Amino acid sequence: MALDFRSIGFGFGPVTGKEQVLVGHVDFTLPVTRAQTFLTGFISEFDNGDHHIFAHNIITSVDHIEDSKVFVKVNYLLRDDSGNIDDPYSGAVHVAVIADTVPRKPPVVFVRAKKAARRKRSKR
Repeated sequence: MALDFRSIGFGFGPVTGKEQVLVGHVDFTLPVTRAQTFLTGFISEFDNGDHHIFAHNIITSVDHIEDSKVFVKVNYLLRDDSGNIDDPYSGAVHVAVIADTVPRKPPVVFVRAKKAARRKRSKR
């Protein structure tokens, strides 16, 4: 098994009233047995002016794995202290994905030994 990594970015448009959730995928080209995500950066802003931040949640996780593809899920929330999620917010999240990959087995090739072939010819 070998470790490999990829990066993926998520863009979140202006939304009010709810947490945003996006799922995207990265392809490792080799089968993946397990993977883990890490937040590498983010940009967050309120779209209607300056606010005091009450909650800022960014949660990255592996949603599922399909052969060589790792599906990454990001939950994203920015809210002020007004008591609800009533102000539009947007941003971007950058995620690193580290995966344990399994090299594909090369095809078996049978090669006839030259010495054995010569012996058989000389016996004739």
